[in-house]
Amino acid sequence: LGHKRFGEGDKLIFLYSNEFGKIKVVARGASKVASKFTGHLETMNFCRVALYFGPRNIILTEIVTLKNFKNLRDKFESLQSAIFMAEMTNKLFLEGQKLDNLLGLIEGSLRHLLITKNPSLVSYSYLMKIMDGLGLMPDFREVGDWVEEKYLKFLQFIKSGELSEIEKISLSCHEDQEIEKIFDRFLAYVG
Repeated sequence: LGHKRFGEGDKLIFLYSNEFGKIKVVARGASKVASKFTGHLETMNFCRVALYFGPRNIILTEIVTLKNFKNLRDKFESLQSAIFMAEMTNKLFLEGQKLDNLLGLIEGSLRHLLITKNPSLVSYSYLMKIMDGLGLMPDFREVGDWVEEKYLKFLQFIKSGELSEIEKISLSCHEDQEIEKIFDRFLAYVG
């Protein structure tokens, strides 16, 4: 889900697993050029890891990349949406928190980002689904006074619809900007 520097040459890595939910692990030496972790710790890689549960930290000891989505880097908008999805997942989940089939939702959304012409719809749908799964969605009856009816219908559709149907939606620039404002307010609401 992401990482940040931790000490001299280490990184603090944010992972999600079906078994542990969101976890934070230390990758010793990961910032060094010749690290055994180089290339594996990319955001949104699917990996198999070996962990040591120490008294203060969880230490990453081994990592193997199972799936990567490096082709997302070929389209800026798709890469931007994938990074947004990772950041929002990392922000909205507490350590140890799980969501049924989150890995399937992430993988499906990343696969759609590779082929879609509208990556923002994929990331909006992803965000709606995780916010709903975590119980963070505001009651649409309470937001009805600041969200137009057509946008409420759109939000309901992307919350429950399939990505293959959602990506068929065509939004004008104005509509896309309005939806972005709505999501900014939603994130402030849970924030």
